[in-house]
Amino acid sequence: MVQSLSLFAVTPLLLTRFDETEITAWYLFASLNFFGTTLSQRLGLTFSRMFSFAMGGASNLAPIKGKRVQENGGQPNWIAFERAYGTIGSLNLGISWVNVLIALAMGLYGLNNILEGYDAVRRIWMAFGVMQLIAFFVFIFQRYQIALRGMNYVALSNRWQMLFSILSICVGCVALYLGADILILVVVMQSIVILGLLRDRFFLGRVEGGRVLKLKAYAFDREVFVWAWPPVWKGFVAQFGVVGGAQLTTVLYAGVGTKADVASYLFATRMMAMLHEVGQAPMSSVQPLMSKLRAAGDIPTLRSLFRKRMGISLSLIALGILASGLLLPFLMAYIGSSIAFIPLELWLLFGGLSLVVRFNSYCGGVAAVGDEIICYWQSAIAAIFASISMLLIGNQVGMLAPIIASTVPLILLVNVGPLRVGARLLEQRAFEGQTIDFCGILIAFVCCSTILLVLLH
Repeated sequence: MVQSLSLFAVTPLLLTRFDETEITAWYLFASLNFFGTTLSQRLGLTFSRMFSFAMGGASNLAPIKGKRVQENGGQPNWIAFERAYGTIGSLNLGISWVNVLIALAMGLYGLNNILEGYDAVRRIWMAFGVMQLIAFFVFIFQRYQIALRGMNYVALSNRWQMLFSILSICVGCVALYLGADILILVVVMQSIVILGLLRDRFFLGRVEGGRVLKLKAYAFDREVFVWAWPPVWKGFVAQFGVVGGAQLTTVLYAGVGTKADVASYLFATRMMAMLHEVGQAPMSSVQPLMSKLRAAGDIPTLRSLFRKRMGISLSLIALGILASGLLLPFLMAYIGSSIAFIPLELWLLFGGLSLVVRFNSYCGGVAAVGDEIICYWQSAIAAIFASISMLLIGNQVGMLAPIIASTVPLILLVNVGPLRVGARLLEQRAFEGQTIDFCGILIAFVCCSTILLVLLH
């Protein structure tokens, strides 16, 4: 819902109130913190589970393999909780500094090209500085939200996070309507992010007698780190391959492409990401249930649920891509957008390739619901190949370069590995079930894309 509100409320104002350079910089900002975001997400997932183990009385916070005997009568083990809390605090502090350095290097590379000859260069660099300053504090204090989730206050955290996201969108709309430039917009919207950190701290002080805030926030426990390291690094490498490769090629293209093409491509990647986020809801909403079914060994039910939800999710994404390709160029022209939508044939190619990547990701998800990360090295190598390809191709073929570089190496190197593992875990042949469903969806997508191209050209 929040993504939809952002699309229909903020995006039209952004496209009409900002000039081409500001739009490009705004969407580029979202790509610069991918390292810290990816690593902190993996740490967050792992440590929230560790906090849950501690709340159940466990002193051993390692990933559960086999059956464990209940400890501490099922009462919270605050000693173990504090060990994990101090460790995640220290790790997040380190991530904050590393992320700032990486984002600064990428920002210098990507922004220099698009700001060449621009009058208000100082305002955009100041906006970039504010963005990184806020990101620094967000990564440091992310332990508040991780602890709340680990203590099973997920509904409380999600509910207020959604309200604050809506508030951020509303103040952003008001600022744009009143004529704010990129610096003012960043300051206004990032102020809500800071309020969100204070909100999480407030709630952490109100649950469990406020005990967590009295724990040591920065300490490094080697044993806790050893417990957390395997799922963190494997998950990070896998996610870096899928998300990081796309973000890296985006930044690299921003450094070589023409200003108009970069702006169009950055907008297109944001729209594609939004479509995937919305389409993923049918799958993500049943992740806990699928984990439970796999743990219980109920493979027939898991197989049926997975096939149904994957089909719905991929169909929604495919329909969204087709509808966007048809409607967005006309809507952007109607509102007088400062940038143009990318050519339809490139958008549809981007969409088709992204569907294949998403299918592979879903197949790998069968293993992930059991806390097993697969094909992580292939994904990471694909990201490296994507970056090298982008550097070698440069701007010779325009927007086709980042589209191919961000998807094709991943498809070729990961190949059918996730499909085979997923099929084995679901106890079926690789090329049946959901594979047949996906082939049908992809064929229908290609046919509809061809019809659109013929009718509109």
